[in-house]
Amino acid sequence: MLLLRHASAGERLSSPSLDRARPLDDVGRAQAAHLSTMLSSDPLERIVSSPHVRCVETVAELARTLGVVVELRSELEPGATKRETLALLRTLSSASLACSHREVFERLFDGNITCEKGGAWILERRGSRFVPGAYVPPPVRIRRARRRAALV
Repeated sequence: MLLLRHASAGERLSSPSLDRARPLDDVGRAQAAHLSTMLSSDPLERIVSSPHVRCVETVAELARTLGVVVELRSELEPGATKRETLALLRTLSSASLACSHREVFERLFDGNITCEKGGAWILERRGSRFVPGAYVPPPVRIRRARRRAALV
């Protein structure tokens, strides 16, 4: 199973209701497009996502390419409890992708792992626990893309 952090969406907005609607920025749109290319041949059968706009936009193109519907799940929102998120993840097969937020990664793994925007962890099941396996870096690194944009 892949646990994906949403692609680049600029800086957090001051109001939680406004922040829910924050879209991907130029770098994030490039990351999402590359993500679709990278994962379109993977045997993904299910995509679940936080309902925040930046998460949905991150996986939308991949879902279209794979012909699956993005399922919006509150268990993947920044304010979801660890228990809620784990309960959802336990229902997913290894052929699933879950798109979420930094806060969820921190809560699930007690702050012991990090994940760049647009990056993902392959999660392995060990009994009832999830263990981060391999890290998949973002398809487009933010600093490099922003540097290129500044040169244009």
